[in-house]
Amino acid sequence: MKLSSFTMKCLAASLILASSTGVAFAKAKNYKGESYKDEIAVPCPPPKMLMDGFYLGGQVGYDSWKVRENVNTPGTSNITAFTANPQIAENAWLGGLFLGYGQYLTDLFYLGGEIFANYENSNSTWSAQTATPAASYQSKFETNASYGLAFLPGLRVNDATLGYIRLGWNWAHLKAVENTSRSTGSDSTSDSNTSNGFNFGVGMETLVYQNWSVRGEFAHTWYNSFTTNFDTKYNPSDNLYTLGVIYHFG
Repeated sequence: MKLSSFTMKCLAASLILASSTGVAFAKAKNYKGESYKDEIAVPCPPPKMLMDGFYLGGQVGYDSWKVRENVNTPGTSNITAFTANPQIAENAWLGGLFLGYGQYLTDLFYLGGEIFANYENSNSTWSAQTATPAASYQSKFETNASYGLAFLPGLRVNDATLGYIRLGWNWAHLKAVENTSRSTGSDSTSDSNTSNGFNFGVGMETLVYQNWSVRGEFAHTWYNSFTTNFDTKYNPSDNLYTLGVIYHFG
């Protein structure tokens, strides 16, 4: 009986020692211990957001002009009169720069304003001939630089994307060159004009990397008409498609 009692005491001591060692091991390994609850979660990166403030951008685009030409060159008993009403189509690539400032007025509504300048160099020619008496008429319409200003009210699509409309006023340097040839001789005129008109359009901008964003836009301008020295009236308008890259000064 003394041996059994001694054995029982040894077994009890061994169990106590094993239990203490296991608890210490679990705490050392943070295995389901209290320190497991105190671990700090890694924060998520902040979402990409378009910035308020000044911005500078460059753009390239495709300009599609429509010009209604009212030709009414007077004639006499010996000179043929030209009367026509053609529509000239002229397409050109252009490049430009713009500078603006924009700000979210609320979490949803945005308002911006910008100035811009574009450059293109293109022309389109139209001509007509008569057989009796022999005569000819030729007209060339040329486009050059344009510039303007606009307001850009918009709506937030998400933190990185903005949809907007363009409301502004444009000026464009245009030129008309006309030539006539008759049996009595030939004549020509060259008339330059700075036409202006209301500009409106729609666009979308999205942030791509840090302070950089891109935008795509369509805009239309109705320019005022002008009359040449041959009493030919030109009524121009254009559709402009552009893709721009923007840097925001944050």
